[in-house]
Amino acid sequence: MKACVLLAAGEGKRIGVRKQFVQICGKPLYMYSLEKALKLFDEVVLVLPQDSLDRISVPDKVKKVAGGKERQDSVLNGILETEAEIVVIHDTARPLATEEMFTEVSNLGDFEGKVVAMPARDTVKEVSHDTILRTIDRNNVWFSQTPQAFVRKTLLECHFRARNEGFYGTDDASLLERYGHKVGVVLGSYWNVKITYKEDLNLVGRLLCKSKA
Repeated sequence: MKACVLLAAGEGKRIGVRKQFVQICGKPLYMYSLEKALKLFDEVVLVLPQDSLDRISVPDKVKKVAGGKERQDSVLNGILETEAEIVVIHDTARPLATEEMFTEVSNLGDFEGKVVAMPARDTVKEVSHDTILRTIDRNNVWFSQTPQAFVRKTLLECHFRARNEGFYGTDDASLLERYGHKVGVVLGSYWNVKITYKEDLNLVGRLLCKSKA
């Protein structure tokens, strides 16, 4: 069985609003990811702010769970709500992720995890304060996105080890990498934008509305 954990528990500190609830073309942002997940997965877990659990209505197939202090805590809360063999993690702040991405990344093959990612197109610099230290070979640099898929048992073990060590990664794949597990990559899209700032919300909103026209 495969399950999808959708992260919609952020406080929107950078953008100044809980972006997951912003209405775009008649529905909240998180719904764009939820609708895709409902088509594809046996079980869906929606991670929400604690104070939103009672006021957000979801289909019977969807489990609701409160998020944690950090993203990593929210993911752990989500994967504890399912016993599926494979679990897919996705940020609802990436509403342009396609059904094909979810499907491809969840076919793990010989890997214990897979991520959607894109190769760097620009020259990549390592910088300290306002000084360039070196140019990094971009041929070996990929930008990680979501969805990401994992063997649930492996992901749980990594989460518990990281919690015990006080380690917080910037994505779930970084936990598997830390503990020596094999993680594969699936080609994503440069359009799979994560909404972080207000200008991102405007851009993605226009793209979503245009796709529905």
